[in-house]
Amino acid sequence: MPDPRQLDPDWIRVVLDHGEVVELDGGTLVLDGEESASVVLRLAPWRARSIARVLQEWTSVSRIFHHPTRPCLDELDLSRTLELAAAVVGDDDPPIVRFPRGSRVIPNRQRLAAVAILSEREAHLSAVQRLALIDAAAWWLSEPNGGEEFAYALLAASCAAEITTEHVYLALITPSDELNDDGEAPS
Repeated sequence: MPDPRQLDPDWIRVVLDHGEVVELDGGTLVLDGEESASVVLRLAPWRARSIARVLQEWTSVSRIFHHPTRPCLDELDLSRTLELAAAVVGDDDPPIVRFPRGSRVIPNRQRLAAVAILSEREAHLSAVQRLALIDAAAWWLSEPNGGEEFAYALLAASCAAEITTEHVYLALITPSDELNDDGEAPS
């Protein structure tokens, strides 16, 4: 058993005042083909939603004062994903809806599951493109007259493989309690 007084430089955990946890767990990410160390951030849903809003505001402001020396000006993808995740695990899960056209609204859990499938299977799509694609497909699914066909056509035009289109579409239309642990509809 390791000595608890010794610090493991590959695993550091800091708990903040509101219960947030920042960890260096020794994990890595592959960014632009290069491996990079990762930082894990665990947040309560209300805190994730708050940070999502700050990142969204930062993105809006940073576009005004664009400086090419800044490495990352746009945090819209992280903001939107945090917002979806917070809504899914929060006490209430009001769907994030942008101008619904009918009575059908796709819940956040199903949207997040569809984004996760795209991130695993469609490397050619950026995070913002995946989020926009799922929001647009969910918007079409709220259309009472033929929206399902338009949603499927949109997904098919963006996905490289038909099987991916099927999995993403099923994730969007399958009620959350029927999804597998990996967020996909049963085959």
